Amino acid sequence: MTDPDPHPGGRTVQGVETSCRVLEALRELDGAGVTEVADYLGVSKATAHGHLTTLYKHEFVARDGDDYRVSLRFVDFGEHAKNGVEIHEVATREVDKLAERTGEVAQYMVEEHGRGVYLHKARGEDAVQTASYTGNRKHLHCTALGKAILAHLPEERVLAIADRHGLPEMTPDTITDRDALLEELARVRERGVSFDDEEVLQGLRCVAAPIISQGGELYGAISASGPVSRMKGDRFREEVPELVSGAANVIEINAHQV
Repeated sequence: MTDPDPHPGGRTVQGVETSCRVLEALRELDGAGVTEVADYLGVSKATAHGHLTTLYKHEFVARDGDDYRVSLRFVDFGEHAKNGVEIHEVATREVDKLAERTGEVAQYMVEEHGRGVYLHKARGEDAVQTASYTGNRKHLHCTALGKAILAHLPEERVLAIADRHGLPEMTPDTITDRDALLEELARVRERGVSFDDEEVLQGLRCVAAPIISQGGELYGAISASGPVSRMKGDRFREEVPELVSGAANVIEINAHQV
């Protein structure tokens, strides 16, 4: 699932851009008043108030006293977007089964605008708490899911994503060099699976496999992740990768019937 910019350098509408920044500010601040939003964005209180009032009128934000927050209308938009993903129902079933079989956290991710978007997450019996959640957007270079996706994008697209979003260091083990990333992606293609060896969070490891249609379309990736204490040795390098690859294969087969 790729999403290159169809109109690079195209004209944008300043007012819409400001409204988008206001929504992002409310999300980052976990709700805020007019003054706080204005200060956060570096705009006047009148500008912040005008955009918040308009967004409130159209029910994209809600009010709690003097504070505004992103409204639940976005839940409707999110569900609509998820249901538009061709294999979402099939992938969700297999993520749930993978979580049960491994006892760990299992997830499904797609790429949009050069970032990874989690579309489903399931927790097995022994799963640890992780910060990811449905709808969460992540850098692709540091997650097993992201590397499984990047490995099956054209190299020019991978480099464009790196230019746009950078390769920030999450832990000392994160790949932050473009050439090193390309070498790692070549290994992913050769192995058929990708690994996150404490590259996002120290103490956490993850295994992922790409989901590719019979026609070669990249649908996304599926993964299982757990603590280093359990994800080690043959379990990390052999057993879990086999389960993850099997789940990806089932999705690919069933996707052909969708």
